[in-house]
Amino acid sequence: ADYWMPLRPASDGAIFLGAMKILVDENMHDVDFLKGYTDSPVLVRTDTLQFLDPRDVVAEYQFPDFSKSYSGRVQSLKPAQVERLGGMMVWDLNKKQAVPLHREQVGWHYQTSGIDAALTGTYRVKLLSGREVDAMPVWQLYLVHFQDYDLDTVHQICRTPKDLLVRWARDSGSIKPAAIHNGEGTNHYFHQTINSRGAAMVLIVTGNVGKFGTGQHTWSGNYKAGIWTATPWSGAGLAVHTGEDPFNITLDPNAHGKEIKTASYYYGEEVGYWNHGDTALIVSTPKYGRKVFTGKTHMPTPSKFRWVVNVNVLNNAKHHYDMVRNVDPNIETLICQDIEMTSDVNHNDIAFAANSWMEFTYPEMTVTVSNPWVQIWKGGIRPLYDTRNDLDTFAGVAAKLSEMTGDTRMRDYFKFVYENRVDVYAQRMLDASSTFYGYSADVMLKSEKGWMVMVRTYPRTPFWEETNESKPMWTRTGRYENYRTEPEAIEYGENFISHREGTEATPYLPNAIMTTNPYVRPDDYGIPITAQHHDDKTVRNIKLPWQEIKRHANPLWEKGYQFYCVTPKTRHRVHSQWSVNDWVQIYESNFGDPYRMDKRTPGVGEHQLHINPQAAKDRGINDGDYVYVDGNPVDRPYRGWKPSDPYYKVARLMIRAKYNPAYPYHVTMAKHAPFVATPKSVKGHETRPDGRAIAVDTGYQSNFRYGAQQSFTRNWLMPMHQTDSLPGKHAIAWKFKWGYQVDHHAINTVPKECLIRITKAEDGGIGARGPWEPVRTGFTPGQENEFMIKWLKGEHIKIKV
Repeated sequence: ADYWMPLRPASDGAIFLGAMKILVDENMHDVDFLKGYTDSPVLVRTDTLQFLDPRDVVAEYQFPDFSKSYSGRVQSLKPAQVERLGGMMVWDLNKKQAVPLHREQVGWHYQTSGIDAALTGTYRVKLLSGREVDAMPVWQLYLVHFQDYDLDTVHQICRTPKDLLVRWARDSGSIKPAAIHNGEGTNHYFHQTINSRGAAMVLIVTGNVGKFGTGQHTWSGNYKAGIWTATPWSGAGLAVHTGEDPFNITLDPNAHGKEIKTASYYYGEEVGYWNHGDTALIVSTPKYGRKVFTGKTHMPTPSKFRWVVNVNVLNNAKHHYDMVRNVDPNIETLICQDIEMTSDVNHNDIAFAANSWMEFTYPEMTVTVSNPWVQIWKGGIRPLYDTRNDLDTFAGVAAKLSEMTGDTRMRDYFKFVYENRVDVYAQRMLDASSTFYGYSADVMLKSEKGWMVMVRTYPRTPFWEETNESKPMWTRTGRYENYRTEPEAIEYGENFISHREGTEATPYLPNAIMTTNPYVRPDDYGIPITAQHHDDKTVRNIKLPWQEIKRHANPLWEKGYQFYCVTPKTRHRVHSQWSVNDWVQIYESNFGDPYRMDKRTPGVGEHQLHINPQAAKDRGINDGDYVYVDGNPVDRPYRGWKPSDPYYKVARLMIRAKYNPAYPYHVTMAKHAPFVATPKSVKGHETRPDGRAIAVDTGYQSNFRYGAQQSFTRNWLMPMHQTDSLPGKHAIAWKFKWGYQVDHHAINTVPKECLIRITKAEDGGIGARGPWEPVRTGFTPGQENEFMIKWLKGEHIKIKV
């Protein structure tokens, strides 16, 4: 990197808003792009904070007929849906009046419309009712909003050096093309959606979207499903396999994918609700009483049966020990399929052993999101053990149910699995997807190579058509949008992009909105500023200037929970997979030891917590010591815990501390989701002569002596992720959808939204006697001897010229 900008965890949004103020003050924004491609000129009523709708201004206003244009022909918008999206108006500087603007007047179509839309000003508009209202362009509203984000304030919020804030803002305004890339980790904060909107805004106002080398790009793990795209002309895409109508099954192996009948008899549900005590977000508020924040399109059902494949979902679940103790006992059946002895296998009623990828006996199809490639392949070796393909397990259960009930349809649904013709299903998916239409599964399998996904660009560039061919976006306005008109957004104070403190991971007032903007009008529901219940903090919307926010200390911080804990993925494993492979255990931390000289070590290695050396020393913690890591004691490691509870000993995290001066004083790091301690692994650790943390009956190996990384995390349900009013593109089809959309408009879990307390548990030396041996060398971080300090400074070598 040319330069590095340190910042307080989860304060990214303030950096982007501070950059926006500098861009505006120094006139570095792209005015033509703002007018032609964004919602910046769209008029917003200052009374309702909604777009000024031409139906309220123009007598007998009718929306254009989009049936033969892009909105209707490609985006499949029907007249009723166009009306539901609503209309918009701009202030035409030529006519000096408000005029309607429709969703296809974007780019070239706007430029040739004869409209010159104002970006600034306040305008008085007379409604059909006779009432007059003030309206302002979105851009003008943001000019008001940016005033809170001056350089001094932004510096105080994020603690990034001022010169770097200015440098980055000017780079953002002058570099073309420019892009912002972020990994998965930043998504693990409660307010990452706002932060991402801020990043996108910087790029939008500088015209750095939809062109090669531009855009905001985030980690996109679960979005592969949309690559099998459904269209009216190709067929149902992915749904020909995942949503074939069980009452109208196609048994012809030669049937084209478009002929497959599909029907949805289920609706998707986010696993995050199960992770929230198996409840929706429902809060008893002082102002309104019982209030449901989970939209109807998101509403979960009580969990009674869970069957998961290759995800180790319980191990990786935030609030893991609460799930085991308080949630899963209410679920009647737990089933999993995996290729390792995971903690999920140990906690489930039934576990099916699956073939690994190299052992698959059926064709498999895989795609990537960021690069447009698809491949069909199958394993190359015979299964080493008595294992099955994942699909065989489902088909086997269906066959048994068919036998028990006499209903052949259950067996018919998996007909081509029993006949070893899984390629039929692959071909149907190719047939029915616009991105693979005309491809042959047989040819692809025999080719033993990747094939291009039929998208418009390579490298894949989102929004290329919208920017370069003036096609409307999959948004309400058909434009890039920085302002939100959803009633929930206005109610929650998120109609604008603002910096918000975290619900827990902050030393200041949790969830506070940093703004004095009069057009941000959140509802706090009467919840007092002192409320500490996690759901109260989740929904409480308090708008304050920065000087007030920093004056209110987070009570948890005052009680000694003064460390952030970031939890990135590791380079040595995939999510939790391969966590207890011997080599991975050895490589993954500084405590790998194949000889296990210290019998306290759970395996041939163990997990570690990176901590600032001075922060550790101030708490009497030496490098390599075992420490206890505790989260909010109200509900962690699980609700209802007591110190005398034997399960509390299992659940409380004990971990090695590792000095790392790269981390600021109040920031720690533990890699995400290794294998958790279970009652049986703890029993093995305490009773086996060698001390290994292995369950006697299953052989399950834990990465910990006690507890897990998930001991101090919990689930949070973001209100803005649960709305019914947000329009957008369907996840796998060319059509609009409102409300819940799997992986797109839905809750996600945020393990970094936590504060922890760290206390010494045991000495790091062998047998808990004295310091960890490497500390004595004088070569370790934070414990350097005189020679090591000289070596680090490059002073141990004398150069004679």
